[in-house]
Amino acid sequence: MFEFHQNTLCVVNNWLWKEEIIKKDNFDRLCKDGKIKRIREAGGLNNFGLSAYESIPDRFKKLIREKVGDPYASVKNIVFGDYMEWDHTAEHYFRDYLLDNGAHLPEEKQKEYTHQAVMFNAVKHIANNVLVQKRFGGKKQMWDRMLEAIGNLPETWLHTRYKNVVSFKRAIHKYEEEGYSSIVSGKWMNSNPSKIVDEVADFVLSQYCLPVKYTISEVLKIYESVREAKGWKSLSERAVGAWLDKTEQKRIWMLARDGKDEYMKHFGHTVTRNRSEWFPNAWWAIDGTKLDLVHFANNKQKMAAELKINVVFDVYSEKIIGWDIAYSENHASHFRAVKMAVGESGCRPFLFTYDKQSGHTSGKMQNLYDRLPVNGHHYSHKVGRKSSPAEQIFNRLQQQVISKMWFSDKQGIKVRTATNKPNTDFIVEYKTALPTVDQFNKIFQALVNKWNSGKQEDWEYNRIEMYNQETEHREEIDIMDQLSMFWIDETKVKKYYAHGMPLTVEGKDYIYEVYDENNQVDLDFRRKFVGESLIVRYDPERLDDFIGLYELTPSGEKRFVAYAQSKRMHESIPVLMKDNSKALLLQDVAVRDAELKRDQEAYERLINRTGISRESLIEEQELMVKFQGHLPKEEQMETDSSAFHSRFNKY
Repeated sequence: MFEFHQNTLCVVNNWLWKEEIIKKDNFDRLCKDGKIKRIREAGGLNNFGLSAYESIPDRFKKLIREKVGDPYASVKNIVFGDYMEWDHTAEHYFRDYLLDNGAHLPEEKQKEYTHQAVMFNAVKHIANNVLVQKRFGGKKQMWDRMLEAIGNLPETWLHTRYKNVVSFKRAIHKYEEEGYSSIVSGKWMNSNPSKIVDEVADFVLSQYCLPVKYTISEVLKIYESVREAKGWKSLSERAVGAWLDKTEQKRIWMLARDGKDEYMKHFGHTVTRNRSEWFPNAWWAIDGTKLDLVHFANNKQKMAAELKINVVFDVYSEKIIGWDIAYSENHASHFRAVKMAVGESGCRPFLFTYDKQSGHTSGKMQNLYDRLPVNGHHYSHKVGRKSSPAEQIFNRLQQQVISKMWFSDKQGIKVRTATNKPNTDFIVEYKTALPTVDQFNKIFQALVNKWNSGKQEDWEYNRIEMYNQETEHREEIDIMDQLSMFWIDETKVKKYYAHGMPLTVEGKDYIYEVYDENNQVDLDFRRKFVGESLIVRYDPERLDDFIGLYELTPSGEKRFVAYAQSKRMHESIPVLMKDNSKALLLQDVAVRDAELKRDQEAYERLINRTGISRESLIEEQELMVKFQGHLPKEEQMETDSSAFHSRFNKY
């Protein structure tokens, strides 16, 4: 009954009188009077006539909507691709785009960004064309309709898939303002830092240091007023902003611009006090769940069952080769279980599988799983499917071994019968005999030994014997491979603060600091990296010792920066101080003053090189007032900067 023809929503003519919306005689008269616009006559190859829906008088439109609803909504064949035209200008722009290192964008990115521009151009055309808007439901619905249509484009189109209309409209608005450059990811954006060196760097930094707190735009205006005379290159606001935000520059301008207090807030080194004494092989699969054992707990009931267990099975033999007990089923617990499995087996699996629990799918564990099995074969089992061998083996482990312990609560997810339910009265009566959490590793090791020494009824050999069978398919893993494998990378960068690098793993907080070869706080590292965001790499079993710090290059590669050790903890109470502790305390306390002095001296040297200072600012503004703002900028720059000092030296 409706279709789009020549980008116009049309209604089939004979449908109007067949549905008694309008009589045919009346329809013909309205067409003759020009009140209804015929778009196509019936007959010939076209077996039905069409009229423009919008030309139909409102009283008949009302009847149409009452009968079939919104005609625009009923037309499903919205083809977004009809409005997409290849943008050769965009293709050339992204093909010729140069990165800071002189390289071009990867070809896949050139294609993706060109597709994005083509899509954006189509969106702009639709949003600015009233007739086309109607095909997408008018102004109120067109954004939702366009977003849906874009999502249905073929996978060969490499544009961004937006989650909602808000982010979609925001991206279009940015494209309208900035053009093709808005499409390029910040990962690839040129900042031209190579232009901000030597005299240019000194000029920009000294202007930004002034207490009048020029914005970056204002600094650029001042820079542009002298740039040609100085023979300097042009700079973008993005480039200046990125350069000023680097720690080495930020230290200087924050001290001069915002004062010592603000400087100390961001870069002031702190001492952490110790308060602890003041107050009391073929296929491996992993599965984790609640451990159905009750333990003694420090609560009113004096009992709880709150521990989780992660178990790595060799699927062939069903032998448990790795496990870990923790209060939560997280990535660190998975890590320890896998590490035990590698240590126990001394080899790699050919396949490794797991469930979709967030700890497994996290970037940290995916990085490990990429390196663990031969050729990197690993995947997660789909939720709700009976495809996980670990889950099936685990159910039998619970039923045959764990549930036989007198303090088992037998609360597996599928427990339904009374036989498999605990005698709570019995456990409560003997709760004082419950094991403590600290005893559970020993208890579970005994349960593992019992399980591994057992077998299925139709098996000739037990699980240990099955696992120890010789095979030509074995991929050994030496100790060095193990050491390099079992480090976890944080998936997100973390800021190195003035007080050090904080890290939280399994709810426990750690703090680290970079020390030099003399075991002193590394001032050179702090000068460059306090306030910078770095990737933390760590071994969950050596968190009390040290971590590795890496910076991300523009291409996303990780570059080693330094090792950070557990930060020294200092005692303030004299009677609790140990040998040499006071000297170390004073040594760390001195860091704050040493850094402040160094950065103050750096600012003074900057003033000496440029002549741009607080005093020259006052002198310049006095001249501006004196000449009523008509003194040329070049003459202002050449004004004797010592005039201010001479005025006061005599006093």
